[in-house]
Amino acid sequence: MEGGSYAAQPGSPLEYQVGTRASTDFITDPGMAILLSIVTCGIYGLYIVYKLVQRRDEHFRRMAGVADAVAALRAKAQGREELIAPELAQLEQVRVQMAAMAAERGAAIWLLICMFTGIGSLILYYLLMQDYVQHDLLEAQFFTLMSGALAKLGLASEAGQAVPSVPQRDFVTFLILTLVTCGIYGLYWMYVMIKDFNDHFMAQVPWEDFLVQALR
Repeated sequence: MEGGSYAAQPGSPLEYQVGTRASTDFITDPGMAILLSIVTCGIYGLYIVYKLVQRRDEHFRRMAGVADAVAALRAKAQGREELIAPELAQLEQVRVQMAAMAAERGAAIWLLICMFTGIGSLILYYLLMQDYVQHDLLEAQFFTLMSGALAKLGLASEAGQAVPSVPQRDFVTFLILTLVTCGIYGLYWMYVMIKDFNDHFMAQVPWEDFLVQALR
């Protein structure tokens, strides 16, 4: 959309994307997931593998939609674009990167890979850890830039600094400990994968709500 028609009014693309987070950002109790995986001899663990990839794909796709709010920011800055020119240039770069990351990994495909290959889950965990660290950094940059631009336009009281929430964990260490303990450490690895991403989803909620209110 062009001009003011994109501004975040009820029913806008931004509000739609924020409104779908309850269904796309799957959150579960990591402790219960580990317990059920043990009780079911790993069957529930396969379900968790499926959900980890599914929520990665759905969350990344949703956030690519949230990043399209750069258009709403441009509409609000109409006639004053020079005030936020640096932020707009950087936001466009971030938007393109987030759109590229929204490409699906494929939950069903990875479930089959993990079911029929012993190394599949290790490869998947590596990819997911890398994906979320990169995505988390992009999100923090996006929210920080949006906040700064909105403050310059007088649409926010002050600029905020979004802090990345996903720890940069060492894949090699997790892999070695999993192999040395014959897979037992892998249960903790699954716990970390669930918890880190739960925390990521929760940390961005106030930022999304802030954008909706500021652009309304």
